[in-house]
Amino acid sequence: MRKTQLKLAIISAFTALAIIYGLSGRPVGAFAEGPPAARTGAPGELICADCHFGHAVNSGPGVLTLTGLPANYAPNQEVTLTVTLTQAQRARYGFEATALDDSGRQAGTIIVADTVRTQLTSAAVGGNLRSYIEHTFAGVSPSGANQGSWMFKWRAPSTSVGRVTFYVAGNAANGDNNLTGDFIYSLNVSTQPQVSLPPVATVSAASFNGPSLASAEIVAAFGNNLADGEQVAAALPLPTQLGGTQVEVKDSANIERAAPLFFVSPTQVNYQIPPGTALGAATITIIKDHVAVGSGSAQIAAIAPGLFTANADGKGVPAAFALRVKADLTQTNEPVAQFDAAQNKFVALPLDLGPDLGANSDQVFLVLFGTGIRFNGGLAGITATIGGVDAQVTFAGAQGGFVGLDQVNLRLPRSLAGRGDVDLVLKVDGQMANVVTVKIR
Repeated sequence: MRKTQLKLAIISAFTALAIIYGLSGRPVGAFAEGPPAARTGAPGELICADCHFGHAVNSGPGVLTLTGLPANYAPNQEVTLTVTLTQAQRARYGFEATALDDSGRQAGTIIVADTVRTQLTSAAVGGNLRSYIEHTFAGVSPSGANQGSWMFKWRAPSTSVGRVTFYVAGNAANGDNNLTGDFIYSLNVSTQPQVSLPPVATVSAASFNGPSLASAEIVAAFGNNLADGEQVAAALPLPTQLGGTQVEVKDSANIERAAPLFFVSPTQVNYQIPPGTALGAATITIIKDHVAVGSGSAQIAAIAPGLFTANADGKGVPAAFALRVKADLTQTNEPVAQFDAAQNKFVALPLDLGPDLGANSDQVFLVLFGTGIRFNGGLAGITATIGGVDAQVTFAGAQGGFVGLDQVNLRLPRSLAGRGDVDLVLKVDGQMANVVTVKIR
């Protein structure tokens, strides 16, 4: 053979090897160590079928899915996503995915959560650097019967970038390290930015203070268009839907719970913070007829004490009664408020502590009702003063007969006799409840 013919033969052989094995020295048809970047089929990219011959994209009997992506994303929201490729009688499975905005730029951050089966790579496409998640050498092995599955995380952009589309390509391979016989699949899944909802303010239904609230507390949300009409819960357990209105509370652990409802109206919804809600920031969403109509936030604390009042405004005379215990241990209940028609409100009714008979004097207790108190650290951390005088706290906890209602019992000091209108200040584990007023004869 002449030198020129030999040289051409060597060049042809080298070219053939380069096509089959790639310049990296691994079989191009298999890409068991991970495919080249920019093979998801996103705008400006190739797709696996550009190298794997024999079957059109999505022409096989398999199914490629991406699960875990919410319909709407919030700034910096982090979610766990799973790509799954299912097809019987395949030896290997592979994938590659990226997340882009409508301008072709990288959207958010892709995070490796499984270092055994997935890895990151990147490439510049159209002047934009894109990040990709793809399988590793170990990740081509089946993860279950007739399927390959890969899990990773995605952190949404810190600000809205409009629609975000995940471009995913998958390969159900026969494992013969050739470019033929493999089935290629392609999938695009989008998520939209979270719609800005009308604000809803949630406060304690007793004190009307916020945003610090407690798990299991009775609260009230205020907004507009929250319900189509007024409706009151008629039975226990409390419903989580009244007249088509629901309340969802998502806590700091990213767990969403449906709230028990007491009452709904177009401008107010009374509900209970779901028991078990984790401490920290919580998001509250009001849903009407399956459509979100309002949103707000709250800070969930261990306790957030509030006292109910007779006028249901967090002020004035408390929603309470006096318990009188005589020397012979007989007990009577007495009101602490009466309705004044002229003022169109409840006013304090004077409490009579009774004559001073030494050890035989009446003992008078004030039984208060509130909420956000039950998870206190014990009586040692609870104080009460009435007119500046210390009052012994004998009980503070769940009332037991009404959902979310708490009870506090105070012994009234005899030194208060004749003081008239006095302020009652209750502190639970250092947190002060709304100040209420009683009258002592």
